Amino acid sequence: MNYIELIEEVRAELLQVVNQRCDDMIQMYQNGDPYNRSEIRSRECCLGRTSPSMLKGKRPVSVTFASGETVETPTWKKAVQTILKHCNRQPDMHERLMQLRGKVFGRQRTILGKDPAGMDVPIQIDKNLYFEAKFDTEALLTMMEKKVLEPVGYDFSGIVIQYTEKKPAISESLESVQEEALEEEQSGGMTLS
Repeated sequence: MNYIELIEEVRAELLQVVNQRCDDMIQMYQNGDPYNRSEIRSRECCLGRTSPSMLKGKRPVSVTFASGETVETPTWKKAVQTILKHCNRQPDMHERLMQLRGKVFGRQRTILGKDPAGMDVPIQIDKNLYFEAKFDTEALLTMMEKKVLEPVGYDFSGIVIQYTEKKPAISESLESVQEEALEEEQSGGMTLS
C-alpha cells in the first residue's frame, strides 16, 4: 500500500467518525435530549488499521467480524480471545496456530503455547492452545496481531472493535477484575463459551 492510499484510508475513517458524531447530535436534538460531550458513546475501529496505542484507556464493547457475527467483549482479554478463537475455527488457521505454538516468545514468557504452564495470564483458545494475556491493552493487541495473526496469515482487516471512550467507574472496574479473577480460578485459564 502506498502512502497516499494510507492517507485516504485515514481520511475515510475520520469522516466516518465525524459523520457518526453529527448523526448522534442530530438524533439527540430531535429527541429533545441535551447534548453532553462527556457521555459514554460507543466508537469503533478496524483492527490492523488503528494503532493499538489509540485504544489505551478505552473499554471494549464488542467485536464484529467481516461475516457480520458480533460477540460482546467487556474486556480486552475477551476481545483477543474471541478473535483468536474465530481464527482457530478455520481448519487451515488451526493447523498453522498449532504449528506456531511454542515458537512465539515475548521477553520473558511464551506467547503462544500448548499448555498454560509458564504463562502468567493464559487464555485458552483451544485444547492445547493458549495465549499469554498479561499485557496492557497496546501490548496485548500488538502481540496478537504481530506475533500470531500475521505469521499465520489470518486476514483481520475486516474485524471491527466497538469500544467506549470513557474508562468504567471504579466500582465497575473492580467488578470486572473480580469476574476475571473468578473465571481464571475456576477454569485454570480464561475460556469463552
